[in-house]
Amino acid sequence: MKTVKVKKVSFFSVLFLSITFVSVVLFCFSFCAYIKQRNLEFENYLEDRNYHILVTGDYENQLFLRQVFEGAESISSDYNSIVELYVPQSYAQNVSLQELFDYASFANADAVIAFFSQNEDLDDIVIPTKKDSIPIPLITIGTYHPQIPQVAYIGINYSEMGKKTAEEATAFAGKDGQVFLLQGEVGSVSQNSNFLNSFSSAFSKEETSVRAVHVVDQVPHEQELIQNYNLKENDRVVFITLNEMSAVQASQILSAYTSIHTDIICVGNSEITESLFERHAISEIISVDPEKIGISALKEIFEYLALRHSNNYITAELQIRKAEK
Repeated sequence: MKTVKVKKVSFFSVLFLSITFVSVVLFCFSFCAYIKQRNLEFENYLEDRNYHILVTGDYENQLFLRQVFEGAESISSDYNSIVELYVPQSYAQNVSLQELFDYASFANADAVIAFFSQNEDLDDIVIPTKKDSIPIPLITIGTYHPQIPQVAYIGINYSEMGKKTAEEATAFAGKDGQVFLLQGEVGSVSQNSNFLNSFSSAFSKEETSVRAVHVVDQVPHEQELIQNYNLKENDRVVFITLNEMSAVQASQILSAYTSIHTDIICVGNSEITESLFERHAISEIISVDPEKIGISALKEIFEYLALRHSNNYITAELQIRKAEK
C-alpha cells in the first residue's frame, strides 16, 4: 500500500509541474509579444516626428543642459519633433565644441541648442551643416559670441539679476544686518559691471537699505569679522557668492561660526553649488530657469523655421530657490 501511494503523489507532482511549466511558457510568449508591440508603437511614434533637435555642450555644464533638454522635450510633441541630449559622460570623455558640432552634422539635425562657455576658442569653428550643406539653425545659450551665426541667443539680464540679488540679500539681513559680496565675476567684464552697478544702486533705495554693504576678496574668520565690522552676537550677516569656488570657500568657513547668524546667497548654479544647496550649506540660489530656456529655445527654432527670422536676443527668466529650513 505504501508503494502505490508514492506513485500517486509522483503522478500529481509531475502533472502540477507540467501545468506550471506550460503556464510560464505561455506567459513568456505573451509578455514578449507585448514588448514587441510596444517597441513597434514607440518606433512608429518616433518615425511620425518630423524634426530632430539637438541639445549639446561640454560635460561641465551637463546638469544645466539636462534641464534645458527637459524643458524643450516637454513641448516637443507640440512641434512634432524629437529632442536629443548629446553631452559627454565625464571629464575624461569631454570633447571639443567642434566635435559636438560635427556630431550634429552627422546626425543631420534640424536645429541645435548649444552651450558656449566664456573662454571658448572660436577662431576656426565650423558651424554644423545638414547633408545638403545647408547650415543648421543654431540657438546659443551660456555666453554670447557675436561672431557666431546664430538664430538667437538666450542670455541673462545682469542688471535685473543684480537688482534681484540686492532685494534677496535685504530680505535675509534685515535693516540691522550686513551684506558681504565676495569679489568675483558673473560673466564678461561688461556683464559683471552691469550686475555690480545694479546691485549697488538697489541699496541706495530706502526700502532696500541694510546696515552696511561690503565688497571683500574672501570670507573672514568669525573673530576677525566681529572685530573689524563691529558685529554683535546674533547679528545677521549675508554673504553673496558669484561663482562656485566662492560658494565652496564661504560654506567651509561659515560652518565654523558659532555666534553670528549667516546666510549664503549664490548667484548662478552648477553641480557643486547644487550639492551645497541640497546639504543646506547655501540658503538661496539665484539663477536662470534652465527648463524655461529649453522651452523658449524650441519656440524660437520653429518660429525661425516657419518665418525665417526670430528674436536675436532673448532674456532668460530668473528663478529663486530657497533651502528648506
